[in-house]
Order: sequence, then C-alpha cells, then structure tokens
Amino acid sequence: MGQVKLSDIVNLPAFEEAGRLFHRATGMSLSFKDDSGQVFFYPAEERCDFCRLIQSTREGKSRCALSDKKAAERALEGRKPISYTCHAGLVDVVVPVVVGGERVGCFYSGQSSLTPPTTMGYQEIIPKIADLGLNPDDVWNAYMKVPLVDGRRLSVAMGLLSVICNHLVEGEIALRQERALTVEQKKLRRAAEESARLEHDLREMELRLLQAQLNPHFLFNTLNLIAGQAMMEDAPETAHLVQELSRLLRNSLSSIGKIVPLCEEVESARAYVEIFRARFERNVELILSLSENLKSVDVPALILQPVIENSLRYAGGSLLLKIRTEERDGCICISVEDNGPGIPEKRLAEITASLCSKDHKGKLTGLSGLNRRLKYYYPHVPDISIANLDPGLSVAIAIPLK
Repeated sequence: MGQVKLSDIVNLPAFEEAGRLFHRATGMSLSFKDDSGQVFFYPAEERCDFCRLIQSTREGKSRCALSDKKAAERALEGRKPISYTCHAGLVDVVVPVVVGGERVGCFYSGQSSLTPPTTMGYQEIIPKIADLGLNPDDVWNAYMKVPLVDGRRLSVAMGLLSVICNHLVEGEIALRQERALTVEQKKLRRAAEESARLEHDLREMELRLLQAQLNPHFLFNTLNLIAGQAMMEDAPETAHLVQELSRLLRNSLSSIGKIVPLCEEVESARAYVEIFRARFERNVELILSLSENLKSVDVPALILQPVIENSLRYAGGSLLLKIRTEERDGCICISVEDNGPGIPEKRLAEITASLCSKDHKGKLTGLSGLNRRLKYYYPHVPDISIANLDPGLSVAIAIPLK
C-alpha cells in the first residue's frame, strides 16, 4: 500500500477545508513541513505576519526551524499533541502523526500569543530578535497582529487539530485500502475459480469498501460544529463533542470488516446520535432496552448506524429512538423503532422487494447494503424486516446465536 506521507495528506481536497475550519475555530493557521524542509500554511493568506517577518531573514528562518524540530521530537516521542514557546516567545501547537507505529511527521498550528500585545511584551521580544536586523516599526506592526488565544482555547485547539489531522491520515489509509482492494477484486473476478476461499475474500473486500464509503461530509460538518462551539462556549461541552467524535471515528475506522460485541456497537450508535443531536440542534431521545445476557453477543460492526441514520434523515421534529434486543428462535433480534412519519405503503413494498432481491449489484450503503452485508456473514439469516408503526417505523435485524 505504501507509506503515507504528510505531502499526500495536504494534497487531499479536504485538507484546505480543514485548515480554514481550524482557523475559524482558533484564529490559528495550519502548517506542515515537507521532505525538503519547505513550510506550507493553510489558509496561506492567514499566515502570521510576525512569523513571516522573522523568517524573511536567513537566521530567523533557521531559528524557527530549530524550534519546530525540537518541539516535533518531543511530540513524536510522547505521541501526543503539545504546546511550546518558540525562540521569539510565541506559542505554537504541534500534533504528531503516527501510523502503525511509524512516525510520519507533525502538523503545527502557527504562532499565537496567550496575552494581548503590550509595550512591555514587545520589549521582551526585541532582545530575542535584535540581531536579525529587522526594522523596529515593521516588528511592532507585525507583533500587534499576532493571533491572541487564551489557555482554554489553546487546549481546545490541541484537541481539534489532533482530530482533524489524524482523521485525514486515517481517511487516506482507508482510501488506499479501497483502491488496493478494488484492484484485487478485479483480479479475482477474472479467475475461473469459485471456491469458498474466493467467496470469503470477495466478501471481506466489499465490507472494506463499505467502510471507505462512509460519508465524510457528516464528519467534517461535525468538526465545523466543534469549531463554532469552541469560540462561543466554555470547554466542557466542546471537549465532550470532541470525545464523542473521536470515539465514533476510532470505532468505525478500527472495525472494518470485524465482529464486535453488541454493547460496543450500541455505544458507537449512541455516539452517532449524540453528535447528530448537537450538530442539528434536534431534540432526539435514545432509549436502550438491551437484554443483559445479550450485550456480549458478537455482531458485525456498523449494523446500527445505517438504520439510525435512516430514522434521523426522514423523521422531522422531536424524535424518539428505541433500540431493543431479545432472543427468539435461536437468533438475537435487534429492532430500531422511531416515532417518525413512517413510509408510504407502496414505497415500503418496493423497499421490501429490493431487500429480498437476489440481484446484489449496487452500493453497499443504506438498508439494502446492510441487508447484503448480513447475508455475507449469515447466508440463511432472514432479510431485514421493515414495518410501519402507529406512529413511526420499525426496522428489525436477526442474527443467529452461536
């Protein structure tokens, strides 16, 4: 698959959007250093004027590089984001990127100040850069424009930058896996064999493709919410949302094609609902009615999210979601009920017919994709059951108990 480089990440279309989002949330820019040592800033037009002035000299540029290098070594060694003070007295945040135990590099937030600009603060900085031969008026004007952040926002910035950078890296890895799997799938389809081993490989590949198709807009829109809240409110609620998003990303990206305990799958679903509730300011209540003896039962990962997403998308106003489990006829039956408008009977019949169809062509997302995945794991399992309630909709899944 090849090692991921930071230059691969910054070439992604989402990176520039992520840089602007981070700037809106914190007032800081997003930067990284390529293999040749050249530094890139996003958004480029928001680069700190003070840093630009310092790095206009050869010696200043060298000192900045040394400060960044030392900070990067600390962050990579500890494998966690840190804040540090540069040679000129400004504050920066560095986030290490580690993939599969390999140190890929670091992203930086761009310099800022924890205190408003003052004459005394200016006088403390001047001795540190006096030998650079810069015009004092230019230094003063640039110093007055240094982004101002408080300690709380700096802490939020560290968490937000870590979520953004690591999500972009994990997304690039997932995309590479998708491409590699697609190529391998074509090779297998050209083969004349239809053995059980081949069938298993094909199913595994399609499950991985499903993971790569998760909608990135939801994730970035959620990050946008976090950015807005980071500016408007105290840190606790923002920290909670960052944690929920991190949990959702971690669970979904680490569960590709895996079997997980039901309690873990329910926890991922709960985090998804929590983020949706905050993002859209919707009144969504989630009630869990889980049989205690079934919580540890293994189920395919990401089976609840498509069902819940369907309810959240089509039900307006206040929404009540209920997830129930029970044991019936040698199966664990998982039902998701809502109090939405339901589905017109004609459309419901069409959906039911498509679920029963043997034609497996098409996308792997949504309820049809979920039904298809379940068939891969359990060929003889009943199709997903969809029924209108009064009011609402019920979607039921049956998984054999082993």
